[in-house]
Amino acid sequence: MKTGAWLEPRYTERVVFEKDFPDIDMNPMLAYCPACKAVVRLSRKSPLLNKIGGWCVKCNRAVAP
Repeated sequence: MKTGAWLEPRYTERVVFEKDFPDIDMNPMLAYCPACKAVVRLSRKSPLLNKIGGWCVKCNRAVAP
């Protein structure tokens, strides 16, 4: 497993992140949060941006691979 990076632009609220990344992946990739090193499931996909991401609950920020 590798360390992820913060997802740009910065998503300050989970509701906004989930709106931009509406699709859910049933086989998510795992990554470490860049700040707290917690395991983050990258289970959200954005069809428009062609990116995947996840939400770190401890840091309250979006993480990308």
